[in-house]
Order: sequence, then structure tokens, then C-alpha cells
Amino acid sequence: MKKLGLALLAGLLALVTIFACGSQKGGKVVAKVGSLTVTTDELDQEWSAASRMIIQGVSELERKKEIVNKLIGDKVVTLEAYKEGINNEVEKDTTFAKQKETLLLNVLYKTEIADKAKATESEMKEEYEKQKEEIHAAHLLVETKEQADAIYQQLKNGTDFTQLAKEKSIDPSAKNNGGDLGFFRWGKMVPAFQDAAFALKDGEISRPVQTQYGWHVIKVIEKRKVEQPPYEQAKQLIQTRLDQSKREQRVKEYFDQLKKRVGFKLNQKALDLILSKKEEIPPDSTGLKKTGETVDLNKFNPEDLNLALFTYQGGEISIGTFVQQFNQMPQPYRPRLSDKDKISEIAFQSLVRDLLVNVAKKDNLEKTKEFDTEWNSLKEKEMVKRMRSEVILKGVGISDAEIQSYYDRNKERFTVQAQVKVREIMLKTPEEADAILKQLKKGADFTKLASEKTIRESVKGAGGDLGSFPRTRYPEIFDAAVGLKKGDLAGPIKNTDRQFGVGYSVIQLEDKTDEKIQSLDEVKDRIIQMARREKDNTIYNQWVENAKARYKVEIFDDVIQSTITAKADSTKKG
Repeated sequence: MKKLGLALLAGLLALVTIFACGSQKGGKVVAKVGSLTVTTDELDQEWSAASRMIIQGVSELERKKEIVNKLIGDKVVTLEAYKEGINNEVEKDTTFAKQKETLLLNVLYKTEIADKAKATESEMKEEYEKQKEEIHAAHLLVETKEQADAIYQQLKNGTDFTQLAKEKSIDPSAKNNGGDLGFFRWGKMVPAFQDAAFALKDGEISRPVQTQYGWHVIKVIEKRKVEQPPYEQAKQLIQTRLDQSKREQRVKEYFDQLKKRVGFKLNQKALDLILSKKEEIPPDSTGLKKTGETVDLNKFNPEDLNLALFTYQGGEISIGTFVQQFNQMPQPYRPRLSDKDKISEIAFQSLVRDLLVNVAKKDNLEKTKEFDTEWNSLKEKEMVKRMRSEVILKGVGISDAEIQSYYDRNKERFTVQAQVKVREIMLKTPEEADAILKQLKKGADFTKLASEKTIRESVKGAGGDLGSFPRTRYPEIFDAAVGLKKGDLAGPIKNTDRQFGVGYSVIQLEDKTDEKIQSLDEVKDRIIQMARREKDNTIYNQWVENAKARYKVEIFDDVIQSTITAKADSTKKG
């Protein structure tokens, strides 16, 4: 099965989302502002968050210089915030201090996962060699090993794979494609699946293989060689993919270790009680079988609901808590309650964040350089935010005259486009449209004809009602309708639709509105917000420029230039 989000939702790897990779503020110095610095790491972070859309006439270098200038401004505000004592205010804020837990997890992730899960050169070269081949395979998916063994035997006895997959596979797509997965390369499927698939020869069928989705029987239809770019070109992509795979595997290993560390243990008696009350999820309206089960909480007495299903050092997870969590999972991703490993993973998810925070605290990660760097960065960002609102913009308001001025200067922003409201019957040929137009002129019911004849399926049930729309939506229809009076018919109108291609429409105008500029009263709430934002930014930017004069600022253009790639900086000003 393909490596998509399903694996994260279905099993233990969902827990990787608890970790939020932090960004260490290192790298070369891009600028100095008094006692503070701007680094290439900070520039890269801001650049990644900014729009990558090419701006005509503005190069990447120029845009990055603008970002550096903005970061310099932030440093100036930070220095002024220290003078105002805002750092003390932030450090005493108990609500803000709660973010320390997230930072502790960042450091824990770096030390226990990221630093221990990096691809080696030999692993990347091995991965590169595997990418030189792709296979065309099909699979048959069932829930238990017993079912898979029986199916494997049927296939060995000559039963047609495609037909059996359509009849037996719980993969929803198998009903239509017979389990055909098409061609795929190494790295596109979960490890156990691809290990088995790539070991097969053309036409060979695998023994049952277990993944988080269930039990698979795999058939390789064809293998073929594929062209690869040179290793040095492919290396970065291979490294990214391998690092991600190794991190996921390391997360699983780490959580297995954590379970042992806290004595996470299943109460089999409580699980048996749940199993005795479980129900199969019934087929949906199409008759497709659902994979999973459900449990009705009302079938338990209060004492049973409080019974511990899992215990660990410092607490327990009751039957009631677990069943509620289990039933909230999307039906296709619910494992069988008899699968102890999967049930353990689901239960573990509900408490793992607290466990990880406790581990980080016991390991004194708060005293590490990594944590101190992250915490100081977060604290200074908060200081800038408070300095802006509590000092620089304190007491700033907006007057009626400023609201009026903003409106007068920006009336084009509050222009409502002209619109038409029409019913339409779209046909494939002008001859068909002519025939429909004649029927309508003789008194035929437009709504009835539209529901019978239009090829625009989306409005068939609405009798051809396209609603109100501006010219940008259906330009040809708009141009024909705007000159009509209410109730008038027009056609055939040749127009091009993304779904149907060229068509010929007959329309009836129901209403139209002219372009107009909204009055100040109509948009006053928006104006207040926009005018206040403009005023705030003007005051803030001017304050920062004035404050810069109090500090020595050095910018290292050569370092900024070193972050530019020739390909990305092909757009030059001119």
C-alpha cells in the first residue's frame, strides 16, 4: 500500500505529529544590530514562510534583502523591549510559560529522533540503485492471516487473481480494478509490502504479507528498467525521503522503548469484556464492506466503564475512556479490537504527550543549549509583539476623518461587479440549441426543458439555474445576457466550458445588477479594520526607522548573496 497519511492515522506513526521540529537559530551572520545578530537560518525560515510566487522585475536577492531589513527591524524592537523591561513581563507570564513544553518536545525530537535517524552515503547510493527499476503489481487485501492463507492456496491452485480480488479484497478500489496498483518504484509503498513485492519475479505471487492495513497477497505483473538522473542530481531528494523514513522508524522504536520505560500494560480481562460487546460496522448504502468495529458504551455498567484497560506508572486508561476514543476514529481506519498491538497504539496516543514532557524534564533538557536557544527566540518574538501593541501603538485609534480618507483613496476596493442571473440550457450543437430556442419561444417550460436537455449536469436538478455571476465566470453568457431585458431569451451562444468543451447555450435572463461602488456605511466595519491596519503599520515602521539610528547596523551582502541559487534568481530587475 502507498505511503500516504493513512499509515499515520492507522498506527503508531500517528504519534510523530506530537513532535514539532524546532528551528535552531544558527548559520552565518547576515546582519548585526547592536548586540544582536540576524543569521542565515532566520533568513531561510522567513523565506520559506514567504510567498514563492515570482514577482515580475524583482529578483530573489532583492526580496531577501527586504526580508533581512524586516528582521533588522525586529532586532531593533527587541533591543528597545529589553530597555522597557518587557523581557521580565514575558518571563513572569505563566500562560506564555506553558509553551516551554512544546519547546522541550522540540529538543527531545532533535536529540532522540532527528540526530539518530540520518541517511548515510552508502544508504543513499543503495536507494539510488533501487530506483532504477519499477514494478507493475496487484494485491489482494484481507483482515486475517487465515483468510490470506486460504486465498494464497486458491491462487496456487489456479484461481484467477483479478476475479478473486474483486470478490474478496477489502481494498475499496479492488471491486473496480481487481487490485491493480499500476507501476511504482521503490519507496512508494510501506516497507513490508515493498520488500515482498520487489523480491518477486514477473508473474510470481507472494505468500501473505502483513502491514498496518491488513494481510496482503501480492502478484507482480511486470518489472521494467527506468531512466535515472545522475546520482548527484538525485541525491538531495533521496536523502529527504530516506531521512523521513528513518525518522518514522526511529519514532516507532522510541515509543516502544517508552512503553517499556513506563510499564505500559494491557489488562486482558478488560479487553475480553470489550470484545464481548463489540459490533461489526454494517455495510454502507452501496453494499461495500466496512473494515472495523464499534462498541456501544450503553452496554456497559458504570463499574465496567471504570475498569482499567491499560495501566502505566502514574495512571491508567479506563474502558470508558478508551471506547470513547476508539469510536471517534474514522471507520475505515479502525483496527480490529482483537489486534492487541494496534489497540495498544491507539490507547498510548492519548497520554504520550504528557509522558514525553515528563521524560524531557527528567532528562534535564531544559538546561541544554538547544532549549535555551529556542526559548530565547520564542521569548524575543513575544517581546516584539508586546512592544508593538503596548508601547509603540499604545493609545493609537482611528478617527472618522481617517476612515473617510481611507475610503476616498481606495474606492476601487469596494466596487461590486455587475452581475446577471440566468437560466441556461447547454447543448452540444448549434442546431440543437436552435431547436430548443424555437420550443421556448412557442411557450415551452424553460425549467422542464433544462432538466431534460442541458448537458451541464451540475444545474440539471435546478432547472438550468446558473445563479447570479459576474463576467469572469461565464464571459460569453454574460455578454449575451447583459443586453437583455428580464424574461428575454437568447441563443445559441457559443461558449467554452472546462468540463464539456465547446457548447451552445440558450439562456433566459432573470435579473441583472449594474456595477456599483458600495457606500461607506455598507463597508464601514471593513474600512475601520483596513484603515487602522494601514495607520498602525505606518506608525510602527516610522518608529522602527527612527530607532535604528540609535544602533550600529551592519549588513553583509555577500552572505545574503550566498543564499541565492542561480536558477531561483533568474528574474532580474529591468
